Amino acid sequence: MTPDQLADKKIVVFSHYATTGACEELREWLRGLKARELVYLAFPFGPNRDRFIRVEHYHNGEPVKVRRSLFRLRLPEPLAYAKDLFYALLYAALFARNADVVVAGDNLLALAGILTRWLTGVKHVVYYMIDYSPVRYANRVLNELYYCIDRFAASHADAVWPLTDQIIRGRVDAGRLDGRRVRWYTVPYGSHPQVAQPVSAYERRHIVYMGDVLRNKGAELFVPMARELKRLIPDFRFTVIGGGKDLPALREEIRNSGLEGHFVVYGFVESMADVVGLLAQADVAVAPYYPFDANNFTFFSDPGKIKVYLGCGLPIVLTDVPPIAKELEACGAGKIARYDATDFASAVATLMDEAAYPQYREKARRFGEQFAWDKVFCAAFTRLDERPCSVSDPVGKRPF
Repeated sequence: MTPDQLADKKIVVFSHYATTGACEELREWLRGLKARELVYLAFPFGPNRDRFIRVEHYHNGEPVKVRRSLFRLRLPEPLAYAKDLFYALLYAALFARNADVVVAGDNLLALAGILTRWLTGVKHVVYYMIDYSPVRYANRVLNELYYCIDRFAASHADAVWPLTDQIIRGRVDAGRLDGRRVRWYTVPYGSHPQVAQPVSAYERRHIVYMGDVLRNKGAELFVPMARELKRLIPDFRFTVIGGGKDLPALREEIRNSGLEGHFVVYGFVESMADVVGLLAQADVAVAPYYPFDANNFTFFSDPGKIKVYLGCGLPIVLTDVPPIAKELEACGAGKIARYDATDFASAVATLMDEAAYPQYREKARRFGEQFAWDKVFCAAFTRLDERPCSVSDPVGKRPF
């Protein structure tokens, strides 16, 4: 399906969301195309404060109606998923009738689309596979149940869109999926490329971090990194954007370190436009993913943070955890560092070198442009009709 064809279609998007993610980006892209009918069903989970299940209707890109569920219940995760499956089945039957495509942001929602398609007449069900971790639940029964649902959804969907090859390979290598029964191709997390600024406009002393402020996710490195940066770049600034349970501890550690003049800690910033505005003022971004937990889903996934950084043209220092790390370094858009404050500071200083910085910045911008959301989604939908949906492709044959 080309973008022109999609403008005359009915598309339904099911999303389990905590913050803006791939499914929300898809909604906005489809609105921009002025799709004839778009239904967005939002199932909040995790720290999301909006506990209502929400149904948004759009015609030709314009909002028509918003519905909310009667109840907003806070339940333990397994019970919450059971509740969401019930609502997903009900809402699929009510709102997905004669849809050309249903895109579901997890296995449970994909299951609802698959089980009701005989009733609704949906032409394509797509499972947008955004993550993988070997042990999803500590409880073995829940873990096996989760991956039984996952296997059924992946095997019966018309297409599976993993963010990375590794998300599929991890399941296959663990014996949780038969790759021969799954039609898949990678649909990576996208970026919003910003207008490039003249390199002379940058000070080459401003570091930024965006994301959850948690120990074992990099927060414990910030102050030791700043001490080393003070030696290498005496007038550096370090901006931290994001909330998290360790944010108060970080603020106190900064006060006790005597480095308050070098830090700006914003906490959680709700507007993504405001976040991008802050990132655009920076020179180098950091992403210290924790490398010592084999169950960390980042080993398999495509972190949205990296694409936001690249969209702003920021060279990145990151650990060798996400699959994109080596590719990013190979194309000259950043540096891989150990999960170590001194090594991170050294890599940041290298990127900020006056002679080399313009090249790093330009390569980061170009790399980010490859993942512009419109390119990602155009490619994904164009391939949806390549062959009959019953065709099974072996793993690794059909990458993005």
